[in-house]
Amino acid sequence: MGLLKIHKIMAITVATIFMVCSMPDMSAHARVKSGQQRRLTATQPQLQALFIKKITKYVLGPDKRRIAADRPVTVAAVAPKKISRFFKNPDKFKLVRWPDEECSVLFIDIDNPRIIAAVLKKVKGKPVLTIGQSPDFLRLGGMINLVESGSRFKLQANICAAREAGLTISSKLLKLSEIYCGDTPR
Repeated sequence: MGLLKIHKIMAITVATIFMVCSMPDMSAHARVKSGQQRRLTATQPQLQALFIKKITKYVLGPDKRRIAADRPVTVAAVAPKKISRFFKNPDKFKLVRWPDEECSVLFIDIDNPRIIAAVLKKVKGKPVLTIGQSPDFLRLGGMINLVESGSRFKLQANICAAREAGLTISSKLLKLSEIYCGDTPR
């Protein structure tokens, strides 16, 4: 009886060792729990490009279709050099330099209020989604403002400017945004 018991114990031990050795590395899971996993980082232009691409899914044009439904989505940028390498898939998004009459999205990554005002004046009333990153952007008539908050971006949405252009911002996007009418918070 003792010999049979020893064989059972050895069989269980060998099976356990085999299972442990054949399992994938669990140290990554342990690092996640302890907070030691390496954090993913992105550059500011990467985040800007990502936000531009994602925001188009949540804005409807005057025909009540998503801006992202048109392929490719033409994105005009005042300073496209910084974000151009993140728009390499021409069948989904086409990045062009501003001014462009065919664009459905305009990204203004400039801090000068005079330039922002001049560019926004040229697209006022047209169904062009304007996205910027300036403290003056909403006050000057921009629609979506990306505000840096530490290492993150917060969204601000000017629903009045969007309405004037015939665009509708989805409630899903508005839930994630600070809502403004002009430069006045709502």
